[in-house]
Amino acid sequence: MSAPTTGPTSTDTSTTSVPTTTSDDPTTGGPWELGACNPIDPALRILPYPSLFHMREAETATGWRVAFPTEALPVNSNMVEIDPVYLNEKDGFSTLGALLFYFADVDLAGTVGHQNLAEFADEGAKTVLLDVETGERVPHWIELDMTAPTPAQRLVVMHPATPLRHGKRYVVGVRGLQTTMGAPVAASPAFAALRDDVATDDGSVEGQRAHYELDVFPALAAAGFARADLQLAWDFVTVSRENSLGRMQWLRDDVLDAIGPSGPPYVIESVTDADCADADTTIGRTVVAEMTVPLYTVTDEPGTLLTRGPDGLPFRNGEKEVEVLIRIPCSLIDQPTATSGRVLQYGHGLLGGKGEAESGYLGRMANDNKWIIVASDWTGMKSEDTIGVVAVLTENPTDFPAIPERSMQGFTEFIAAMRLATGALVDEPTLQFTAGDNSTYSAIDPSRRSYYGNSQGGILGGAYLALSPDIERGVLGVGGMPYVLLLPRSADFDQFFALLKSYYPDHRDIMVLISLLQNLWDPGEAAGWAWAMNREPDPAVGAKQVLLQVAIGDAQVTTLGAHIQARAYGAATVAPQTRPVFGVEEKAPGFTGSALVEWRYTDIPDEPVTNVPPDKAFDPHECPRREAAAQQQLRDFLETGVVNQYCDGPCEGLRSVTCP
Repeated sequence: MSAPTTGPTSTDTSTTSVPTTTSDDPTTGGPWELGACNPIDPALRILPYPSLFHMREAETATGWRVAFPTEALPVNSNMVEIDPVYLNEKDGFSTLGALLFYFADVDLAGTVGHQNLAEFADEGAKTVLLDVETGERVPHWIELDMTAPTPAQRLVVMHPATPLRHGKRYVVGVRGLQTTMGAPVAASPAFAALRDDVATDDGSVEGQRAHYELDVFPALAAAGFARADLQLAWDFVTVSRENSLGRMQWLRDDVLDAIGPSGPPYVIESVTDADCADADTTIGRTVVAEMTVPLYTVTDEPGTLLTRGPDGLPFRNGEKEVEVLIRIPCSLIDQPTATSGRVLQYGHGLLGGKGEAESGYLGRMANDNKWIIVASDWTGMKSEDTIGVVAVLTENPTDFPAIPERSMQGFTEFIAAMRLATGALVDEPTLQFTAGDNSTYSAIDPSRRSYYGNSQGGILGGAYLALSPDIERGVLGVGGMPYVLLLPRSADFDQFFALLKSYYPDHRDIMVLISLLQNLWDPGEAAGWAWAMNREPDPAVGAKQVLLQVAIGDAQVTTLGAHIQARAYGAATVAPQTRPVFGVEEKAPGFTGSALVEWRYTDIPDEPVTNVPPDKAFDPHECPRREAAAQQQLRDFLETGVVNQYCDGPCEGLRSVTCP
């Protein structure tokens, strides 16, 4: 593959364009120096995004590295620039990132949207996302960014409908688009010069010519996208798995080495008993333990980063204390026969805390099924992180890695909590009870371990479950991936949008910013672990089974994100399915494997087709977890791995009844 020429060294990120005479042979000429702005999409310096234009050859797993100059990145209204130092640690772009480009006054009629995904492979499709190595078209859809206040600020956003492969090159082609007046969209002068083989004196055009001639136009032509028809085309390389996930895998292995099979040291902070003779009591004992675990961040506070040694990997930076909540149901306390239960680790919602595990419905499920609920705050995405998250997004996005990297510290704490619960706590006196024959028994069965997370617990849980060596099955409630897809469609993000708009008056910069940050977010959320869950699992942890339970019209986490998860995990819908989902097979209940189950609430408005949130006044986000059929399905799945169906026909209900 020929690289865009960058002057005398492959690591040069100069932003000075050097006009040079071109040669009749497109593979010679130069040397050229690429500027900060790719002229083939001149609307913003960074477009089209992501692009090989902003990469350089390097000794990495992919053979490339990201090489953004500061000048290419958005600047806020306080003239604060983004330092690309953390972006440029990557050897490629996210496998589930958004792809961005811009045409003024464009009409997307006749393009592939998320409602007609099957048309991505049609001969007449107007866009293509091409795996260069295999020549296969990748399922995707495009849409205008309707979160923008005016048509002039609406980028065209392309979303992969399935995760891209790690460390591979992809080519994007666009053709046949028209303006709202019905005229063909005009290619930029720079792209037209490349397409039509017209020489220019622009080094940023000529420096790409050989690459387009050898690696871009031929790949598109082989896929049926004739060079003469193209309005825009570009390519990029995805991040290697090693580069994306390596730090987190190191953290997992190191914390396991530090705490051992029994888990970390701990002390019991409190024990609270309830009267199980009361028919309304479900949880008979609540224990709060404080465990001591390794600290891997620079400080133990919001806004901090992981430590980085000379090799770029983290290192232990002392210790920290973490509270763990353990809830023992009445059905496991002082039973006639010794009875030990499954440990169900719970992941809480957006910027919340472990107290969410004290919800009444969860207590009833625990009591009915003899489960011990274990929960801790998700460091990085708990309530005390709120101010830090806001500050990073608005004031200085350079520090954005603090959000996923502090969450990665949180992953180590979840790993430690599970090891503690199924290790040292098995013999903890406060978790020992008396059977009818006066023998004692532990409430905990250390061999039975599962994960259940809702909302943020379903998003981050998709990473934690793939990462954990101790859990083989998990349920992700109203979750999804990636964040770049979820945030614009989430009512929870409206307040953050309002803040961002005050810092970035051109809304296109906001969408660019969210897309850029996905590259850094991957190891801290489900998107980065899409392949690791069960398609290409880490041999150290094995493949996982996942049950996805979601609500159509969710105003906080769009079901489109769960559809991407389902395709990534090889999940099936359960007959009778609520609606067909592209790329997801319908199976008769009673199967093993991963599954997607959607609930439709017939008393709420239809979900928007565009990338805006549904009306939160009718939000069914809380409903699936409270459905008896969902709870029964969840029980069977966690206990046996079998996916059963307890809905009477397709899973439907009334929001006003289930979660008013």
